[in-house]
Parts: sequence; C-alpha cells; structure tokens
Amino acid sequence: MLTKSFLLNFDENVNKTFCVTDIETTGQKPEDSEIIEIATVKIQNGEIKEKFCSYVKPNKSIPSFITQMTGITDSDVKNAQNVREVLNDWLEFINGADYFCAHNVMFDYDFIYKYVLLHKLPIEILQQLRFFCTVKTARILYPDLKSRKLGDLIKHFKIPVNKRHRAMDDAIATASLLIMFLKDIEKKRNELINHIEKTKKKKLKSFEAAEYLSVPKEKIYEMVKSGALNVSEIYTTKSGDEGYLFLRSELENMLLE
Repeated sequence: MLTKSFLLNFDENVNKTFCVTDIETTGQKPEDSEIIEIATVKIQNGEIKEKFCSYVKPNKSIPSFITQMTGITDSDVKNAQNVREVLNDWLEFINGADYFCAHNVMFDYDFIYKYVLLHKLPIEILQQLRFFCTVKTARILYPDLKSRKLGDLIKHFKIPVNKRHRAMDDAIATASLLIMFLKDIEKKRNELINHIEKTKKKKLKSFEAAEYLSVPKEKIYEMVKSGALNVSEIYTTKSGDEGYLFLRSELENMLLE
C-alpha cells in the first residue's frame, strides 16, 4: 500500500521487485468461484523483467457470462493444469520478490490465498510479499479522476491493450500504470506524506487494514482477538457480520516500528 513507511523509504522501495498480478475467475467470491487464468509480470527498476501466464483447469464448466466477458471457453482450459499445479509453479516464480501488486489487490490475493492454503502449498512465499494496490494509489495520486476502474485508467492514460479481461493483458496494463505511478510518487513524495499525516485519524475497515499491513484478512481478526491491534469502532456489515474500524495512525505506527 501507499503508506508513510513506503514513502519514507521510497528510494529503496522503488528498486524492489513488484509482482503485478491479474486473475480471471468464474465468479466474484473465492468461497464459490474458481481461478481459470493467472498472469504475473515482474517489475524491477521501472521495467518489465519476467512474465508468467497460465490457464487453470476448473472443476466446473465456465459460466457463459464469464466466457462472454473474457473469451475463455471450456475447451481453452480443458488440457490446462489444475489450480494446485499452476499455483505451485507460480509460487516458484514469485519467490524472493518484494511486492504483490494488483488493481484491487485484495480480490486477486484472496483467491490465490484460498487455494494456496487449501492445497497446503508454501504459504510463506505469498505471505512475505507486501501489498501495492493500483486502485488505492490512483485515488490518492489523482483525486480529480472520475473513475479508477482499470478500463477507465487505461483510456485516460492511453495505455495500449490487446484484450481486456485477459490475465496477461490486464497484468501488463496494470504494470504500465504502476511504472507511471511510481514516477509520479517520486515527484509528489513530500505532498503525499503530508496527505497521510493529515488523514492519520481516518478510520479504515478490516479489509483496508489488511491491505495496509499486507496480511490476510483472517490475520486482522487474530490480531484483534490477541490484543495486538486496537479496534477504534465496531460496526455491523451488510451481511450481518461484525466489522472493525482502525485508526490509520495506529497502523502506520506498526509499519514504522
């Protein structure tokens, strides 16, 4: 995430390895949907260095609306490896990197985390990565933009894309945005630090706290129960569950320790 800690150490962080990732899935929720394609491009020193892309064979047929959106059919994934095999190779590809980056980072991360955990793959490789969300960054960097959806940002910044809603094409587009964002962050670093300082009392929801601290959402609840993370306010979510709000300043203090 674009945190005070990231900005204070920007000269070091900008040269680290960012794994820009995009997935295509059969639905919106990891609980009842599957990954059908995954792509990651590695960014180092402002350049794309390596690429990984693979279809994933799901256990069920791809819904027709997903095929209409992505162009991915059952025949495309018929001979693909299953999710365990693909993610095992993917973990080897990202091993040793520094950042997991995506456009709406928790969407991609939650899906991947679920299946890495489910198949007992080396979860520590995934957990060692910090988060960088291009959606959240665009909101801070370009507050006057009407939309930060990937398609709208692609149009606004005139980024060439062959096929939207395909993992590799969207990953490359997101990587192009990341490279551009890092250049603008460098120019606006002091201004951004001041912005974060002014919003230090802002309350962040559980999923935002997870993004901020680069941990799975489940870890946030563990930290609350153990007393490692102070809850500023409790609320009820739309689904009727208990939700938590945390002060940005307290999250920042944890990152700066």
